[in-house]
Amino acid sequence: MRVAVCCFALLAGVTLAGGGAGGEPSHFEVLVIPTIQYAHRDIWTQTPAARGPTAMTVDQVVRGQEVQILVFATNCTVGADGAAEVTYDISFVRPDGKTGGSKTGLRLIPRGPVKNSRYVRKAVDMVGFVANGEDPLGEWKVVVAATDRIGSLTVQREQTFKVVDYGVLDAPVPGHADPGRWLMNYHNRPAPHQLLAMLQQFAENPPVGTPPPVDEENGALLGFFEQVLKDNPWLLPHVIARLAKTQDRERALLSVLLAYAKRDDPAFADSLPDALRDSIKTHRLERWPAPTAEPLRGAQLDVLWGRFFASGRYEPIRALVGVLAYHPFKEALSEYKLRSNKPAPPPVEVLKSAVFGAAVWSLRSNIQQDQLVRDYCEAILLRRELPEAEHAWLAGIYRMAMEKTSSPQGQAGP
Repeated sequence: MRVAVCCFALLAGVTLAGGGAGGEPSHFEVLVIPTIQYAHRDIWTQTPAARGPTAMTVDQVVRGQEVQILVFATNCTVGADGAAEVTYDISFVRPDGKTGGSKTGLRLIPRGPVKNSRYVRKAVDMVGFVANGEDPLGEWKVVVAATDRIGSLTVQREQTFKVVDYGVLDAPVPGHADPGRWLMNYHNRPAPHQLLAMLQQFAENPPVGTPPPVDEENGALLGFFEQVLKDNPWLLPHVIARLAKTQDRERALLSVLLAYAKRDDPAFADSLPDALRDSIKTHRLERWPAPTAEPLRGAQLDVLWGRFFASGRYEPIRALVGVLAYHPFKEALSEYKLRSNKPAPPPVEVLKSAVFGAAVWSLRSNIQQDQLVRDYCEAILLRRELPEAEHAWLAGIYRMAMEKTSSPQGQAGP
């Protein structure tokens, strides 16, 4: 078993409801969250204050998959000098009861001034856990003992999660599972062990209604798959093994997704067995819709959405909001359609007009449906990150989305 420590800057927390009478702390409290929601740092720093910890506790991981242990504290003691200090020790208990690794003296709150002891504070030193090949399967326990140094008080908290073997990757998903909904909700409850089963569903059950985009232009799925592989490198050999044994539609889809995810690694295809090499190299000259600083294709925006749905990270949303800088070209597409002699290819301002419209629509739609998108966009507005014109556009999109969300006829689904 490997335990890694990551150090992050201490950030201002958010106030918990409650506390003692007259504004005094009620009691020292500690929260422990094992999670594979790797955007937890963005969720903590890039959303408005007063949201509180929102990382999702994981109850099962696959051997080789990293679990990040988030530790929070509130209601710490403040000394006469206005300073607080909290440290913690962490240990992992194997299924047989033996200790499988530990770290001591980690900083939760470094000694320093604290304005409000009721704020939730996220640990500066964070620990990651990975069960290696020699580690036992079964239920592991993480034990955190946090010590309020000023108040001379130690609180112990425990959480458990199960480590399972790779057989779970072949388990079928429930028959009623909707691949599109699974993809869009993945960042709220990541389930990388279901990736292969859900890709089979995507291959065998295309959406009803409008024809799906060709695989090479299915930006949402390309971005989603690439991001899940980046967050879970342990999955790659299993994806390759699945490609080797599957056929027909699923094989074609997996080939495209792998070729896109490994497009910048020229040695990847050559590392594959002969039977798989050609299925990847077929796409080596593909004009992929990879996002750029100035996107000119709607599929590039879809890739950004796919990255967000796979991770919950802030960066894809910030990049999508950045497309609002195209607002000077918003009428160019309509004007182009009215022209009798249309130049080919369309001028760049026409492409920007189309991408701008797609960004406005997708931001409004996802603000309505997704709490994290809503929080990120609200925080961008509160921090006034954008130039005035783009700020006004995002504010209008946000307002329209919230008005529709709050109206009985416009209630968005989960």
